Amino acid sequence: MAKRKTKQRNGLSPDKYLSQEQLKRLRKHVRDMADLARQRGSVRAIIDELIIELLANTGLRAAELCNLNIRDLPVSHGKDSVWIRDGKGKVARTVDIPENLRKRLERFVMLYRKGAKPNSPLLVSTKGDRMIYRSIYEKCKKLGKQAGIGKLHPHMLRHTYLTRLYNIEHDLRFVQDQAGHASPTTTAIYAKTNNESRKRQLEALDEQF
Repeated sequence: MAKRKTKQRNGLSPDKYLSQEQLKRLRKHVRDMADLARQRGSVRAIIDELIIELLANTGLRAAELCNLNIRDLPVSHGKDSVWIRDGKGKVARTVDIPENLRKRLERFVMLYRKGAKPNSPLLVSTKGDRMIYRSIYEKCKKLGKQAGIGKLHPHMLRHTYLTRLYNIEHDLRFVQDQAGHASPTTTAIYAKTNNESRKRQLEALDEQF
């Protein structure tokens, strides 16, 4: 019997998370654009890069990203985490971040948000106002097309992060804490492995016989 192929829309899988290759392609695209912006002395592509890196490495909701203030960042409180003051359901939490992202945030604040007060937003529009959800959504959509991975929206990056996080240690409680889910039942949708991981596990079982 012929093996059925998983149907994809615009290069993205139906369960709406990026493959490792798609994520690499997206991150390379925003990094290349940001490097070019640094050479030219512009800022927009640098902000785009930070948005993608934050969404892909924290699993934050787009609204939570918009609400981040300077005081919520490691540069202010010294922890390897970002503070979510008002998450979904009015629940506050901390989200652990890797050291390289902490350094990236510190560098961004020092260079592009210099002099910003603790209650000032991390991300601002070209007019200087707090960035809104629609702007984040449109940026992700544009960057997804430019990177050649199809239609992309912020929740796909959240889904990608949480799925990858579970696949590393299979610690559902940690994923729940990072995601800010009130119930583990909600988190359970991320408790699945990708096709390559499944294949490796099945091959390992087969070698035992």
